[in-house]
This record gives sequence, C-alpha cells and structure tokens, in this order.
Amino acid sequence: MDRYMRILSASFDGSALPLPIEARLTRRAEPLPAAGDGDSFPSSVQLETPRTIVEVRIRGTKTAEGLSIGAAGELSLTVAAANSQAAARRITISRAVLAAVELAYEQTATATARLRFVAESIDGAAAPFVAEDVQ
Repeated sequence: MDRYMRILSASFDGSALPLPIEARLTRRAEPLPAAGDGDSFPSSVQLETPRTIVEVRIRGTKTAEGLSIGAAGELSLTVAAANSQAAARRITISRAVLAAVELAYEQTATATARLRFVAESIDGAAAPFVAEDVQ
C-alpha cells in the first residue's frame, strides 16, 4: 500500500506556494435523485457534473495576500512517499481557479492562509486532475 508523509512542494501558476502544511483534494458529484409519483424512495439516481476542489494551507501569508480571486493557472502538489524506496507523487490540476483566500492571524500561533481552488476543464471533456509518480 502506498502512503505519503509530507508535502514537498506546492505551486500555482508557476509561483511557489511557500511552506505548505496541508492539502485537501475533493473530487465529488452531488446526487440528483428522481422518483415517480407512487415511489416512496428514489427509483433513479443521476449525478451532477463532477467537481474537483483543492484546499491548500500555507504559512506563506505574504504570498497569499498577493493572490487575486479568480486567477487561473496550473496547481501542482508534490508529496513524499512514506517509504524512502518509493516514488514521490505529483498531483496536477491543469486549470485551477482561485475561489477563496482565508488568512488566520492567531495570537500564539504562526499565521496561515487557506487557499481554495476549483478546477475547470479546458474543453469540458478532459479531466483537469492528474496524479502520477515522480522520481
């Protein structure tokens, strides 16, 4: 079983996202249940168009402060394998759109920024998410 321990690097639109401490990637599609007039429960379930959402938390708040909501570009994360003999893993979102920047300045902790990206496909057919091993 492959396991990964830490984020080696993170970048958006060719610029480093410094000091990454957490990344969460969600690929989901909400159900659209349908039922006939006499049905007590859905007799058909379809899914809406799938979405890919990525949240990256960094300590580089100065970088986060300079980002513009709506900016689009490639988002890349590289994570190290837990086993030193295994390959690292690169996750790439070919066209990520920055949807939110949340900054947290705490009294007794290091300031952090949470960046929320939503992936969009260039042509509506190609998946914007790719994960691959890197050496």
